[in-house]
Order: sequence, then structure tokens, then C-alpha cells
Amino acid sequence: MTNNAVIAGIGHTDFGKLPERTAFGLQAEAARRAIEDAGLIPGDVDGLITDPGPAQGILDGITPHYLALGQYLGLDPAYVGSDILGGTSSVAIIQRAMLAIEAGLCSVCLCVYGDSALSTPGSYSYGRGDDAAFGLFGAVGMHALAAQRHRHKWGTRPEQLAEVALAARAHAAQTPHAQNKRPLTLDGYMAAKYIVEPLRAPDCCLMSDGAAAVVVTAADRTADLRQPPTRILGHGQASSLSTWASPDHFDTLPAARCGPQALARAGLTPDGIDLVMLYDCFTIVVLMQLEDYGFCKKGEAGAFVEGGRIGPSGSLPVNTSGGLLAEGYGGGMMHVIEAIRQLRGTADKRQIKDAETALISGHGLGMNTHATLVLGKSG
Repeated sequence: MTNNAVIAGIGHTDFGKLPERTAFGLQAEAARRAIEDAGLIPGDVDGLITDPGPAQGILDGITPHYLALGQYLGLDPAYVGSDILGGTSSVAIIQRAMLAIEAGLCSVCLCVYGDSALSTPGSYSYGRGDDAAFGLFGAVGMHALAAQRHRHKWGTRPEQLAEVALAARAHAAQTPHAQNKRPLTLDGYMAAKYIVEPLRAPDCCLMSDGAAAVVVTAADRTADLRQPPTRILGHGQASSLSTWASPDHFDTLPAARCGPQALARAGLTPDGIDLVMLYDCFTIVVLMQLEDYGFCKKGEAGAFVEGGRIGPSGSLPVNTSGGLLAEGYGGGMMHVIEAIRQLRGTADKRQIKDAETALISGHGLGMNTHATLVLGKSG
């Protein structure tokens, strides 16, 4: 890393069911807000990388998404691309923007996630492989297997999965734009229906229409920026593509490989991280990441999160805006945006005192892909 790239601007739309809005309209709004937040104009943008989400990235994936969105925005950038890595994509495209800037391929790169999945029938109902013929259909089935494995191997209890869901809902209660701010109690969690046992409805992320964008710029442009730049301290990616052929696929995430890599690049250990934004498509993934990133030992995440440890008043705040479980499904880009707000000191009631470092993760597909960012406060 040359430390030649910083995050300069952020922007997002509302999240929820927005049938009157198109996906491209949502993405354009988020992009405009991010560019304005950076103090730049569209003409400054010479890079565009997108995370199209499931509806546009898979169901409508014939025309490259960056081409369609770039036409919609009226851009003629030097560097373009779209990544379809599932929930890993939003973190991955920021890494890609940083690498492009460091390579001199562009100097202002707009990274956009957006989708209208909640208003698009079939967004998540497609078969992911031959296993669909045998009834394993969709992400929830895959992650339910991981939860069963964790329960079998480590004795993880439903009440410990509940801690993740309750913390998300408590964080969302302090987030004005959150999609689900309804209070959740342990009794309410335990009474919720199973989607795929042992995962109940509160264990599963929201579906949302919405968009979010981040502007990454060359560090030598900081004098032009409206906001204090957020430093990119470390990054890493890893994939485990063999899935069923791997005997430990449901034991260890690729985070166990790219997490230490990202922290080493940042010159930090887990103890040096103030804010943790973990991709939370399902509660079990949060527990597995806490272990694989080294915040606790393998098999101890269930006990680690007890007592509200990752909630608003806990010692390790996780997903302070509510995450995918309660803030809204933002493809992982909203995790990045919340981390930047915290590092800027503009997170209002949910502000973490003296937050200077943040770890953000992306996790995708059949538990196959993972990406990590470590960000630092300006200065």
C-alpha cells in the first residue's frame, strides 16, 4: 500500500420498500449525495465501480451494470467495472478503487451499491446450484447448516444467536433512517418462527430497496474536499470456492485468512480496533467472524456476545447503525458509511467515543467470498 487513496464522500437513500423508485434512480441519488459530500462535481469522477445487487446483478445481468449506470449518470470515466461477489462486493469495490488510484488509473472513483430487491419478485428465490434440486435453496439454508454445525461443535445456544439480533435492533433504535427500529426482546426472539432451523426470522437480514455510494480519491486531492478524509489503513480478500468439497467449509470463513492480512497491513491487532462493522446477513455469520478475526477464540463467540457486549453500551460495539439485520440491506456499503460517520464523529446518539479505527467486512455467496477493510480517522 502506498497510502495514496482516501475515502472522501458518502451518500445513501432511504431503505425499505420503495416500489415507486427504480434501482437506477436510487443509485443516482446515492451517487449525487456522495459526490456532494466530498465537495466535488460529477465532472471530477474518472472512475466508476459498481455492486449491482441481486436483482440487477443476476436477474438483469445481460448489460454490464457499470455501463448502464454510467449512461444513466452521464459519466465518461477512464476506469470502470462491476463486481458480483455477493455481500463481499461493496467492500471489494472500494478496495478495487483504492488499487486503481494507487496504480494511476483514475483519481476520483465513485463506488455504488444499489438495488430494488424488495420490489423485484424473485430477487432471492433462484437456485444457487445443483443442490437446489435436493431442497437446499437460497442463502438461509446454507447458513442454517453453519449454525447447526456451530451448535453441534461448540454448544452455541439460541440465546446466544439472539444476542446478535437484539444488539442490531438496539443499535437501529438510535438510527433515524433504519428500516426496522421495532424493539426486540429475548422472549420475542424465541417466539419468532423458524425460517430454516435453527435460524429464526430475526436471525435473517432484511430485504430492501435502496442505494449507497462512496467516493474514493487520491490523497493529493484532500485540499479540494469538503469532509475530513478517511484513511484506508489495511485491506484483504480471500475466497473458499470448493464449498461442499471442503471438510471445514462450515467451520471457518475466509475471514480467517484475509482478516490477519488486513490488520497486519494496518499495523494493528484486534485489540486496536475501536469499531467493528461485520457483514450480518445472518446472526451466525457475526459469531463466526468474531472468532475468525481474533476478537475471541474459536468456539467462544456465543459466550463472548452475552450480556450485551456488542450492543450500544457494550465493550465492543458491532454494527452501530443496526446492520443488515435492522438498518437495511445495503449490500455492505452501509457498513462502510456507518464506519466513516463514526470516524468523522458525526454519528449523533450512537457515536462511539474516541473512535479512531474501524474494521469492516464483506461476506458473500455460498460463504465463499470475503473482504476486509481497516479504516482510520483523519489526521
